[in-house]
Amino acid sequence: MTEHTDLRHIMGVGIAITRGAAASLSFCYSLLLLTMSRNLLTKLKEFPIQQYIPLDSHIQFHKIVACTALFFSLLHTVGHIVNFYHVSTQPIDHLRCLTKEMLFTADFRPTVSYWLFQTVTGVTGVLLYIIMIIIFVFAHPTIRKQAYKFFFSAHKLYIVLYILCLIHGLARLTGTPRFWMFFIGPGIIYTLDKVVSLRTKYMELDVIETELLPSDVIKIRFYRPPNFKYLSGQWVRLACTAFRPHEFHSFTLTSAPHENFLSCHIKAQGPWTWKLRNYFDPCNYNPEEDSPKVRPV
Repeated sequence: MTEHTDLRHIMGVGIAITRGAAASLSFCYSLLLLTMSRNLLTKLKEFPIQQYIPLDSHIQFHKIVACTALFFSLLHTVGHIVNFYHVSTQPIDHLRCLTKEMLFTADFRPTVSYWLFQTVTGVTGVLLYIIMIIIFVFAHPTIRKQAYKFFFSAHKLYIVLYILCLIHGLARLTGTPRFWMFFIGPGIIYTLDKVVSLRTKYMELDVIETELLPSDVIKIRFYRPPNFKYLSGQWVRLACTAFRPHEFHSFTLTSAPHENFLSCHIKAQGPWTWKLRNYFDPCNYNPEEDSPKVRPV
């Protein structure tokens, strides 16, 4: 309690802003992992819980949580700027009770640049902010549609982001690190979910029929693999071997579970979907050349 009182006297209201925003950030970042645990969400659709939780809206919820995390990141940053300002204007004697992990010489006065670029908390915080901005910029709908591979590559930085989050509080500048308590549960669930996805096999399926529909929509029918079971609204990942065979996109299956074929209705919006539509155009489509791959999840 003494430490908290001393920090409040030295840092002012900034310490309350920083800690409150940090707790909210920890919750949001951990919740983001659960919104992307696709196999878990698919499994939950088998239970009555789907009547109370809109599991099919997990992408929209993911975006809402991400925007909330962005807000608290800005608030957390503002709180730290207030903290660093107050600390840099304190008499040297007052800094001796700041933290047990850091010692200052009698004539050294830490500046804002010192806290930002010469401490573990500051450096990791700056890196976290840069990574977060990169992810948000490339997640913009316009960039995602026109340059999906850059969106996908930028989102892979989430691994670095979570590692830096775990390191960020180790210096204990404002208290004991608590992010790991929020992260450990969702982190284990997401890791297991990712392992299941990696173990899922890719299957090359022949195309039965394609149909160009109004509003730039294409309907594609595949042969259904033997003993393949799925639920209504389940999604698959598709890649076309004729172009970008390693670039997969997620689409909802529009065929019913009792039908003997699989189908997807895909609207042409970005470069990949337009190439897919043009490839299956009757004027230039040759079904004997290539067939898309489908990865059921």
